[in-house]
Amino acid sequence: MTLIPHAIPLINDPQVVHALAARWRRARTLLLLSVGVLPVAIGIVCVVLAGMTSAGQRIMPWWSAIPAVAAAACAWALLTWLRRNGLSDPHSWLPATTLMTGAQLVLGVLPGSGIALRLSPGAAIAVKALCAAGVLGAGSASALARLAHRSLLSAPVLELGSTAFPLVLDGHGTRVLIGTDRVDWTTRHGGRVDAGVSFARVLRVSAHANAIALHTASGSWTVPVADPEGTRALLLRRIAWWEERRDAAAEREQRRYLDLVSLLAAVSGEATRGGITVTVDSNGLTTGIDLSPEVRELEPEILAAQLMACVQKARQNARRQVEDLVLEHADDQMVKASH
Repeated sequence: MTLIPHAIPLINDPQVVHALAARWRRARTLLLLSVGVLPVAIGIVCVVLAGMTSAGQRIMPWWSAIPAVAAAACAWALLTWLRRNGLSDPHSWLPATTLMTGAQLVLGVLPGSGIALRLSPGAAIAVKALCAAGVLGAGSASALARLAHRSLLSAPVLELGSTAFPLVLDGHGTRVLIGTDRVDWTTRHGGRVDAGVSFARVLRVSAHANAIALHTASGSWTVPVADPEGTRALLLRRIAWWEERRDAAAEREQRRYLDLVSLLAAVSGEATRGGITVTVDSNGLTTGIDLSPEVRELEPEILAAQLMACVQKARQNARRQVEDLVLEHADDQMVKASH
């Protein structure tokens, strides 16, 4: 399994893929180094430090392995986070890498070096070299994560509007964040003001001198920006991408609903008792009654009672099938929503 896909996640437009291929290739290489190679290397440094504590010792103290385990756990957590959630948010690459590699230093490299120096004083030079390598690796990982983010999102191009990456635009004392379903901004003209509007409310976007205007049904918002035309084009591209995904999701939901309706319409409950067979549909309405020759000898009261019992049992059978289908549909919805 590839840790970081070669293609940009959540993009199906070949033109967008081609336009951003060079950026993603460079960002992917830097990200692999910062989140994968260097944290694993720091973990290996801690393992080597733990191994050095056994030099000259008959029995290696169990607690000397704790720093190596902690460093390995941090590296694993960082890789897991990147695979599950981190790829779609380049702005979190630097904080996450700094946090996890910093934890590796505090929990792994530094205590591991202290333990190794105490138990193996003859290897002081090697221990100090390994400690320096761990510190250098952590610093390099953070620097590479910053470069990965910048190489992908610096100088935003129009094609980035057709991706799921949050886009941050700074200028004229305003910070604009274009997300996947809304745009938020912070202005510092005469005091800090935080505001935002969802794409569903935006009716029109216009560009003016040093600002863009977001027109909604309840009024207009004026947002100062450094490049009004470029910001407007990027925002309209992201809104169009959001509308395509919204329409596609609605179409998929409609198809799933129609499939469920067709499955429910095909539900049929059946029950047999004393020569009487009753079938009902998903609504519990009787669709068929089959009487065998042996029921001719039954008293009318007994026949009626057995017939009603068969109807009730058939309805219970149909109700169970309906519940199973609805629960299976709901479980599928939850699974797809989590992805």
